[in-house]
Amino acid sequence: MTIHSKVLERRQEVAEDHARRSMGRLLRLLLLVIPPAVVAWVAVSPWLSVTQVEVGGAEVASVHHTLTDHGVVVGTPMILLDPEEVERVLETDPWIADATVRLVWPDAVSVTVKERSPLAWVQTRDGWSRRSLDGAPLPSSIGPDDTLPRIVLAELGEGDAERSRFLTGALDWIDALPARLRGGLEVRAGDGELWADVAGHPVRLGRPVEMAAKAKTLVTLLSEPLSPGAEINLVAPTHPAVSEAMPDDDDADTVDS
Repeated sequence: MTIHSKVLERRQEVAEDHARRSMGRLLRLLLLVIPPAVVAWVAVSPWLSVTQVEVGGAEVASVHHTLTDHGVVVGTPMILLDPEEVERVLETDPWIADATVRLVWPDAVSVTVKERSPLAWVQTRDGWSRRSLDGAPLPSSIGPDDTLPRIVLAELGEGDAERSRFLTGALDWIDALPARLRGGLEVRAGDGELWADVAGHPVRLGRPVEMAAKAKTLVTLLSEPLSPGAEINLVAPTHPAVSEAMPDDDDADTVDS
């Protein structure tokens, strides 16, 4: 029995149509798969990998060590880096107050940090620590010395001091003073007020408010001749007062005699 030629032709057409449809599906699949694969390959290729890491502002903090630990090194694909996460890690370093990490496409990373610097030694119930202007404790291998002013908050614990307005006020005041007045300076809190000893004068600062204005007024007063040991009252910085030092009992006896 023979198959009619028209039947054979029809079968051939069906087979060819099926082959064309299969090829079309294959091509569409390749068009869906190939571009993402190419993009992925380019993203992790040397063309879009780190070739330089620029760091600015770091003098004390271990910035390069932290960056290395978190893969911010030459050869790392840029797409694998998370700038915000790197910033958070950098800011856990007590020396770093602020960090900015930018990806400079196609192949560079820019890191800028703002470091803290020690402003004063602070004493709490837990001992001494160096503090920056924002009150953060800074590591130190030495104890209190004469290189920095001192703030005595002996009634506060370490954690309480960081949140204390007395610490914030004392640091703001010291920061507003010229360097020549900071040597041998001591600030202490007592009875809800701040007191200081500056250039041989007891200084009543009062509540920790208007500290910059109080520093400016003190500088003006000390530019005038004052009696040795005279007390300076800066509770109201626009209306300061200077009181003569009271003689000791021994001095009074000597005068009377």
